[in-house]
Amino acid sequence: MMKTMMFSALVFLAVGACSQQPAKTGGKSVAVENLTTAAFESSMKNTPAKIVLDVRTDEEFNGGHLQGAINMDVNDPSFGDRLKQLDTTQPVFVYCLAGGRSARAAEILKDMGFPAVYNLEGGMSRWTYENRAVESPAGAAEKGMKKAEFEAMMTGIKDTLVLVDFWAKWCAPCRKIMAYLPEIEKEYTGKLKVVKINYDDNPRLVKELSLDNVPYLFLYKNGKSLWQQSGYIESDALRAAIKSKL
Repeated sequence: MMKTMMFSALVFLAVGACSQQPAKTGGKSVAVENLTTAAFESSMKNTPAKIVLDVRTDEEFNGGHLQGAINMDVNDPSFGDRLKQLDTTQPVFVYCLAGGRSARAAEILKDMGFPAVYNLEGGMSRWTYENRAVESPAGAAEKGMKKAEFEAMMTGIKDTLVLVDFWAKWCAPCRKIMAYLPEIEKEYTGKLKVVKINYDDNPRLVKELSLDNVPYLFLYKNGKSLWQQSGYIESDALRAAIKSKL
C-alpha cells in the first residue's frame, strides 16, 4: 500500500513538472521575441517563409496593414479555431495597433508550437509614425480630419475648456473613460465641452499629432493645448486636471 502511494505521488509530481514546461518545437523551448519596428522589419525581410498576422479588427486592417499580412481578430470568439488553419512549421510575425493585443496573441501562438513568434513593440502606431511601408486601399491613410481643421475647431471654441477624447471601438480603456465622461460633462456644464474623435476614422490627424495609442486625452482653451494624457486615467484624476485648467 505504501509503495503504491509513493509511486502515485511520484507520477503526480512528474506530470505536474511536465505541465509547467514551456512549449517546445524541435526539442527547443519557444519564447516570444518582442522586436522594435526596425528589428521586426529586418527580420521579416530576412525570413522568406513566414506568417505575418494582424490581430486587429477588420475595420482597422482595411485601413492599412503590413505587406502580406492576414487578418484574424484576437477578440473574435473564433480566433483559436482560425489559428488552427495556419502552418505551424513557419515562424509568425504578429502585430496589432500598440502591442497589447498582439502580445496576448503571441502567447497563444507560442503554446501552439510555432518555431518562432515575433511581436511588434508599439504596433502599427509606431510603424506608421516612423513612415514604414503600409498596404492600404487608395486614400485610406488620407481619410478623416486634417490637423489644420482640428486646430481651427479648437480655436473656434472660445473661452471654454475643451476636453478632446481620442477613442476607438475596440479599446477597453476608452470604454471605461467614456462611461464616466457624461457625469463629468454634466458636473462642469457651461465650463467644459467634450469633443470625441474616433482614432480609426482619422488616421491622417492621428499621424500629424503623433498619437501612438488610445485613449489619448487633451485639454484645450482658446486653441492652446494645456494638458494631455496618454492611456487610461481615473475619473478623479481627470477631474483634478480639469479643475486645475479652469
